[in-house]
Amino acid sequence: MILSPGCCIIETGSFPGEGRNMFQAWWQVFLIFCLIFLVLTGGLFFSQTELPRTVTYGLMRQLIAGYTAWQTRGWASLTSTHFILRYQPGDADVAPLVLETAEAAYEPASRLLGYRPGGKLLILLYPDRASLARQFGWPASEGAMGVYWGGVVRVLSPHDWVESQDPSEVAAIFKTAGPVAHEFTHLLVDMKARGNYPRWLTEGVAQEVERRLTGFTMPGSDRAQAWYPLKDMDRGFDSLPDQSLAYRQSWLIVDFLVRERGITTLRQLLASLGEGDTLDQAFRQVLGLSLDDFEKNFKKSVPVERARVSLPAG
Repeated sequence: MILSPGCCIIETGSFPGEGRNMFQAWWQVFLIFCLIFLVLTGGLFFSQTELPRTVTYGLMRQLIAGYTAWQTRGWASLTSTHFILRYQPGDADVAPLVLETAEAAYEPASRLLGYRPGGKLLILLYPDRASLARQFGWPASEGAMGVYWGGVVRVLSPHDWVESQDPSEVAAIFKTAGPVAHEFTHLLVDMKARGNYPRWLTEGVAQEVERRLTGFTMPGSDRAQAWYPLKDMDRGFDSLPDQSLAYRQSWLIVDFLVRERGITTLRQLLASLGEGDTLDQAFRQVLGLSLDDFEKNFKKSVPVERARVSLPAG
């Protein structure tokens, strides 16, 4: 799962000591100021370019990631070549597994999208769904197993959702059905496109990379009758009544793009968005056709029945 680019959710957990509370409040005010600046500059130039928004978004993402790292400075941690994993004591036995899974995804996912982030990336491991949901004000019943937002990958401990107690089985299930590859791909898309992308695109790319790396595919929709319009699959993505269809359609769009034009075209599209082009400009520049024409081609070429069938492993 990914939170929409440009949204700002700031955890307001308490800290002991007045100085820390003041520091936390200062960070929150500063981040909110950055968000306001982001919205204003993006709005002024929206009809021509997304460049002002991509520049300010990158700054805001770094600030949020830094703030999150400061918030979790007291957590236990493990470090690898490309990641810093922070976790609670109860997950000490599975922390190496999570870090190993992230490292295994780093090279192939980065190579597929043609982008390698600099520095070590922060992963937070949450012991249960309630603690993960609490970070974003969601109900404890929220079913997300992972979230990418603000330069940080958050994943749910396998202790919460893997029923087996056998360590080898837990490892096998987590590596193939866990959220790490999916959420790490969201991070790559976010950084390469610099926050300038629709929700359907990042969800589709994340599923494509996840399928190639682990063989995992999300279930389709057994009640799909028609494709959603792309204009409804960005800010309103989470409100679409058939979430299984929304995710399956997102992947099928990316699959269609890659099959027709190749993975290099997908890389070029993300790079164009990262340079500040609007989505329609990026499609015209890279594919030579408008976004509307691409959508028409997809709906003409891919029957909605594809949303209802089980997919083979990647």
